[in-house]
Amino acid sequence: MPAFNALGGALADVMRLPAGGTLRLAWDLGWLLLSAFVAVWLPARGSPLWPRALALALAGLWIAAAVWAAWNLESDFPTWFVAAVLIGVPIAASAAVAVGARGRRVAPPVVR
Repeated sequence: MPAFNALGGALADVMRLPAGGTLRLAWDLGWLLLSAFVAVWLPARGSPLWPRALALALAGLWIAAAVWAAWNLESDFPTWFVAAVLIGVPIAASAAVAVGARGRRVAPPVVR
């Protein structure tokens, strides 16, 4: 997922967004939330066994990382950005769990 998030940075450069400021932070926040969604959704769709359990574990890791980042980087970023990360990452990860594991029929393991 770091490569996916780096794509957002490369697109920002192509679009000539300024290196700092509110617009760039909003752009980066959007890509962070999209990365959180894809990082949980993709394994949930592709996992042959226990897709919901895998998605929930990954969502928990993303939420823990968001809390860690908010705690350690709060003074480096505006309050609105930190609040959006703390609210947005759990929503994105939860949505990915719901969408990723929905409609999946997992075959039971074959016992020989």
